Amino acid sequence: MEVRKSFHEQLDELYAETLRMGSDLLQTIEMTRLCFLNIDRELAEEIIAGDDVFDAYIDRLEEGGLELIARQAPVAVDLRMIIVIMRMAQHFERMADLCEDIATAVKYIPADYLSAWIREAIDEMARRATRLVERSIECFKERNVEMALELDAMDDAVDKLNRRFFKEFDRGREEDLEVAVRVVMVARFFERIADHAVDIGEHVRFMVEGTISPT
Repeated sequence: MEVRKSFHEQLDELYAETLRMGSDLLQTIEMTRLCFLNIDRELAEEIIAGDDVFDAYIDRLEEGGLELIARQAPVAVDLRMIIVIMRMAQHFERMADLCEDIATAVKYIPADYLSAWIREAIDEMARRATRLVERSIECFKERNVEMALELDAMDDAVDKLNRRFFKEFDRGREEDLEVAVRVVMVARFFERIADHAVDIGEHVRFMVEGTISPT
């Protein structure tokens, strides 16, 4: 009985650490949105330097999860929860990497290159991506499968924004091509953040229902 109590205490710690990582990630995504919107190179450096925090998070969560599996041999819901926590940590870390990629791009985009519509279009994508990440964390906390299913529709809106942005984006003069590519990739990186949130929703469905949806 004491062993099971110790197990659930450790699992609770992993759960709380996952939520802390998610909270820190949401702050980083918001910083990244503002970084691009204002072409803030100082903030870009801060985002890049902060990526180590997420590397440390994933190390702790994966090591903790593997240790629980090896020592306690959990089954059913407990085992699925540990697996999902480790997968979520991977998605969070990848989203943090995308924020770092955006911040790196900002360092090489001249502020006067961005028209108002470019700023507005990418800012809307960033806001929607942030909301997706928030909802994915909420559905994990609440074990809410219906909420997880809603993420697909939310992601469709981000995908449409990205396609429209790419279609309408004017690369301008040939000498601006490198900058143009960076701007297009920033939009793509925010879209990828939204995609990771959808994947988290799929993991929550697995945790609750024990089934994997066909892709």
